Amino acid sequence: MKKFKYLMMSGVVAMLYACGSDSDGGSGSIAGGDGSEQHGLVVIDESKSLIKPYLQYVEEGCFMSGLDFSWKTVELGVDQLAYKYEFVGDTLVLHSGKAFTDHGLMYVGGSNGNLNGTWQSTLCTYDNEEEETTCHKLCSDVKATLLKKYEVTSEDELDDVDREDFDDEYEAKKRKTKCLENSEAPYITIKISGDDITIIEKDREAEEKKEFTDYMNSAYISGLYEAIYNESRYAPSFQELFYADSADVKKYRKRADIEEKGKTEKSVTFIVDEDDTVSVTVNNVSVDEENGKKEVSMVVKSGKRTCELQYKAGRVNKGDCDDGNLAYFNDPMKLEAEDGTVYKKVSYMEDSNEDDFDECVGKILRVFAKNSDDDDDEDPLCTSAKRSYNSCMDYYAEEYSRSYAEDACYDYYYEASYYCGSGLDKTAASTTKLSKSEFKKIYWAQILELKDLFQ
Repeated sequence: MKKFKYLMMSGVVAMLYACGSDSDGGSGSIAGGDGSEQHGLVVIDESKSLIKPYLQYVEEGCFMSGLDFSWKTVELGVDQLAYKYEFVGDTLVLHSGKAFTDHGLMYVGGSNGNLNGTWQSTLCTYDNEEEETTCHKLCSDVKATLLKKYEVTSEDELDDVDREDFDDEYEAKKRKTKCLENSEAPYITIKISGDDITIIEKDREAEEKKEFTDYMNSAYISGLYEAIYNESRYAPSFQELFYADSADVKKYRKRADIEEKGKTEKSVTFIVDEDDTVSVTVNNVSVDEENGKKEVSMVVKSGKRTCELQYKAGRVNKGDCDDGNLAYFNDPMKLEAEDGTVYKKVSYMEDSNEDDFDECVGKILRVFAKNSDDDDDEDPLCTSAKRSYNSCMDYYAEEYSRSYAEDACYDYYYEASYYCGSGLDKTAASTTKLSKSEFKKIYWAQILELKDLFQ
């Protein structure tokens, strides 16, 4: 078999709109991990209408042997794929299988009957048995249309009441239209020339995403205000700076009775309890999409306490592949070739004082907690329960969303409510002699506003 270069092709159309990508960012990746470009050898069986890509699965990157690092490409095996193809006019249809048994993904741009050329994926599929074409909508387009109905351009402009109505209506429309999320419908370009094939895949979400820079209306600020309102002693992750959340900023600012002063996109000074002044300043943000790097420098100050964040992280590129960066590399990923050889690849590096920064901001939050005593004076079970709850919230809110986190962390919230008395009516929270089962009954009765339910 002849040799050829390839950066892993993740199932051209093996699963409809569910193509993977090489996000490690080897030399063939594009837009800093927002997509990939792959090359391979293709065999066309016209008698059976089959396209068979033969793909050398290779990994390019920074590999370690002992404490030595080198940038290289290693071959890990060969993948053979097969797709049934047909032409519907000038449209190419690829079916993920050796028979016309699925809704094939439709491509345009080439010529009828000629596989050679450049083919671009669409949002349409073709049912060979019914000879029917179905075109899908993007959920982002459905959302944009609904936002116009509410006369806003962003969800963050919605107030609390409209936000709930919007979310309900949007979910209903998504179910009705069976729309595709951007991540489910990447741009896929296939170029075929003789026995050579190139597949270029770009992330539609990354393609359409605009950089968010209004950091003082971000999820970080809403998380800070929410922590003050909830008397939490745990800081939100600074990564929340990159997500718009002006609706919750307004909501928790009002609930916590916070007065903002001198607010810009990169800084805000606010007053808590008519007394304590806090300032948040983002000094520098540098996002290098092409090289997959991010740098953040910010300061949170209150009274005599100053918390400074210095964060640099991102993908390991060729120039980083040096033992001088050993302290900043992540744990290596083990890759095994067909012959049993095991390779160790490092793909991510970080130089950050994030943990110290979060702990420092947590000490500022501690001042605003109603119970501002040291943890030594607090019920150890309460302290442990609150830490577990906040850790759970931080994890799921960062990975998914705050509403998802609230659902996922409910058990931890219940434990914190039981031991600390937060979030419940004082009559239930202060009744320390209640058993957990009795407490839970009162808890649910209050939530459901059925106070006599369990009497």
